[in-house]
Amino acid sequence: MEQISAFLLFITIILVGLVLYRPFYEQYFLTYGVRIKARKKEELSAAAPPKESAILNACKAVGDFTLGLFPQLVDERTTQLLVHAGYRTQAHVATYIGIKTIVVTVLGVSLLMSSAGNPLQLLAVVPGALVAWIMPNFFLAQRVRRRQNAIVHELPTVIDLLIVCAQAGLGLLMCFDKVSKEVGDSCPYLAAEFTQLLQDVKIFAKSVATALKDMGDRCGVEELTGMAAALISAEAKGSDISYPLRQQSEALRDKLKRKKEEEASKVPVKMVPVIMIFIMPLIMCPMLGPAVITIMQALGPVFGTGK
Repeated sequence: MEQISAFLLFITIILVGLVLYRPFYEQYFLTYGVRIKARKKEELSAAAPPKESAILNACKAVGDFTLGLFPQLVDERTTQLLVHAGYRTQAHVATYIGIKTIVVTVLGVSLLMSSAGNPLQLLAVVPGALVAWIMPNFFLAQRVRRRQNAIVHELPTVIDLLIVCAQAGLGLLMCFDKVSKEVGDSCPYLAAEFTQLLQDVKIFAKSVATALKDMGDRCGVEELTGMAAALISAEAKGSDISYPLRQQSEALRDKLKRKKEEEASKVPVKMVPVIMIFIMPLIMCPMLGPAVITIMQALGPVFGTGK
């Protein structure tokens, strides 16, 4: 039983370490484009169904069963995070709840097995189950943050193309249609959102203003919401949409520039712990090493440890 407890503790430490260091290697992969395999070319939709696999199907089945018993598990915050992350179908919700249920069950059973015969360890089951239930929220929040950052970086390019289309005499919907077809590879998230917007207008008979507002709410990006509000105002007044788009593009590029400058100014502060831990010992040891040895040899007879 002690071996099982030690093994579970080791696995828990490894998982916690992966969770803590995930933002660092994710940022490395996203910054330098490091990939083991090439990304498969696939259709990206704003509300695409989950991928078909045995594991995900099992999670979806568990989630459907859990939601059938406890439908109140899906609160407004969870739904909002799933929508912002691009998981917008009922199948996504069921799969997410299924994943959380399986994690809680596995961890709870493991804690119960390891704490058999020890009533004090049974007290850790409830906190462990709560931690296991909350843990997937961190991965979901990282997914939301990564998607929103990608949308912000795609916006200047898309806005410039919308300005070109508007100055060429195309209408608002024609601009979205043309841009969504042209930037499918370079700006996949906004291309999918524009496609969803066109479907809302053409298939679901929504007004352009409502579809633009829904697009901003789906993404949860302040810059995209501002662009949608500017387009709604220009469309209502019947004015040229290129002017507000140009203003939005300039403001967004200025904001991104200031953000990069802030990140660059933080680099020296972030380098201080690295220098103190990894570089300073390499410098101080050759400098102080001989002096420390000489002092120890000189003081050895005084403390009775030398000849």
